[in-house]
Amino acid sequence: MRRHAVLLFLVATTSASAQSGASRYPFKPVPLPDSSEIALAVSAAPSEVTDKATVYAIRDGKVVTLRTGSNGVACLVARDLHEGGLYPICFNAEGTRTVMRRELMQVQLRSLGVSEDSVDRAVSSAYARGELTAPRELALAYMMSPRQVLFSSPDGAGRRVGAWHPHLMFYVPGATPAKFGLTQDGAGEPISVGSPGTPQAEMIVKVPKWADGSPVAGGAKDRD
Repeated sequence: MRRHAVLLFLVATTSASAQSGASRYPFKPVPLPDSSEIALAVSAAPSEVTDKATVYAIRDGKVVTLRTGSNGVACLVARDLHEGGLYPICFNAEGTRTVMRRELMQVQLRSLGVSEDSVDRAVSSAYARGELTAPRELALAYMMSPRQVLFSSPDGAGRRVGAWHPHLMFYVPGATPAKFGLTQDGAGEPISVGSPGTPQAEMIVKVPKWADGSPVAGGAKDRD
């Protein structure tokens, strides 16, 4: 998940609880059985958001709909090439229309054994062709699952971070920390900017509770 690389690299180097536990890499992402995959995907946001959300997954290299919703929200479990990496995420309607398509494309390619460098090139080409587009209005993603298992980078050098912190992501193409009056190294703050200066830039805002209502204690924790 390239959009997390800057944020999670800073987290991994500043958080005392970031772990470097060994995992196989590259490891083709494999979804859970349908009911478990749905439960994990919707754990990314509060139930009022996810009760009527659509849920997607990648099976046999294809995008499949596990559950059809009605409120414009869509959820999935994104995965990189790290064994055990889990990124439950839900999007509002604009995020579903734009950013989620990129997430699905990345997971789909990884599930086919495509290298991370090749995934990056494919995504860049898709934006250049107009197959992928940046948000035109507010695109929001929820990453509030206590079951998330994050890595500091999607490439082989990535270190296991675990369940970093519940957070929201507001996509602002081209955004930089300076545009919000932030410093470049702001991973310890409640607000930071991921993938700055790119079409994938996002404002990342920490929130005090996980989606299930449990409070955050002690910062980053590997809870899986």
